[in-house]
Amino acid sequence: MKSARLMVLAATLMTCTVVSTARADSYFWAINQFVTIQKLDGDNGSVVDQFVMPFGSGSGASIAVVGNIGYYTLLGDPTVYKVDMTTHAYLGPAFSTGNSDWMNGITNDADGNLWFAHGGSSALQEFNTAGVLLHTYAFPDPADAYRDGSVVFGGYVIANRGDQEGPYDKYAIPGADGPLAYVAQPFITAFGGNNGIAFNDLNYYVSNEQTHIVSKYDINGAFVSQANLPSDSRYENWTFASQDIVVSPTPEPGSLLLLATGFGGLVAIRRRRTSHS
Repeated sequence: MKSARLMVLAATLMTCTVVSTARADSYFWAINQFVTIQKLDGDNGSVVDQFVMPFGSGSGASIAVVGNIGYYTLLGDPTVYKVDMTTHAYLGPAFSTGNSDWMNGITNDADGNLWFAHGGSSALQEFNTAGVLLHTYAFPDPADAYRDGSVVFGGYVIANRGDQEGPYDKYAIPGADGPLAYVAQPFITAFGGNNGIAFNDLNYYVSNEQTHIVSKYDINGAFVSQANLPSDSRYENWTFASQDIVVSPTPEPGSLLLLATGFGGLVAIRRRRTSHS
């Protein structure tokens, strides 16, 4: 009987552990050489899927994937376009950001909203996929031309300082429209040629279009590893699909109580065994 109870408690504890350590994979999306939409493995730099842009080929900037729909941008074009990620069929314009100044990067968050860092003195814009402008946040300093690397998560934005300007700064996003505030300047100290950046709740992946390398950094911005990208690659920005961004779960009160009860049961059983012996 005691053995059975121990097995149940052990299984419960193992289940709690698995849930709390769930992580996303390292596959993200990007547009290569303004023409080809690619899915890449950030850990080894390999291309695992690709197809030619159905519209705007030659000026494609970056793409964000929400569900089965890809939302992509063209350089200097305020319009966001859609593509079916399974059939690769062009689905037409999605909406306009209303800002063509240094239009380039698009990224998404775990909620499926779309963010545009643009460049120059343009603000960070947040839209839902229906094209409703949700928020506008001003950067404290302008970017040098295109701000071609940005990622948003958990109330923060990480962005570089301009076209291929590697240092990435971390900003806190206010609760309402207003200015972004520096949290770390810089946060990731990658230099020259670095542009695209993506984050999956575990690691940052940074692309360098000059050296054709992807560098991995941990959640604190510390360097982890590097891998080679295709030798002919040029990625303005890249993103994880929103459904692949895993937000670290917070244990619910009931789960914590169950966990505490489980440990208490194990301790009680061990004490009884000790006293009997």
